[in-house]
Amino acid sequence: MSDCLRCINSGCCKLIIEIDREEYESLKPEIKNEFELKRDIFLNENPRFRNVIPEEELDNMFRDLYAVMKKQSDGYCKFLNRETMLCSVYEDRPNVCREYKNTKCEKIREICE
Repeated sequence: MSDCLRCINSGCCKLIIEIDREEYESLKPEIKNEFELKRDIFLNENPRFRNVIPEEELDNMFRDLYAVMKKQSDGYCKFLNRETMLCSVYEDRPNVCREYKNTKCEKIREICE
């Protein structure tokens, strides 16, 4: 697991963050607000299905990839503090962020230290 508190490039903060329904429901409201439901994305892209497929059925279809985190206009995570380049919700960050591992991060740190 990467030590995000020692991050020097925040490259992972541009990744697409998707979470399942269970995790979405467990998020704090201020974090949950920064996610868009996949069913809503689907309906915006396919308006002909609006009012045809019940929301409950759509929620079940997207249960494992239930929501996707919104990004800033430059593609970075909304929770990236631009002054410190650290996560502003580090203790409450999604599981995919907690479990992220990238050997590039470790190599970059070794070179810079």
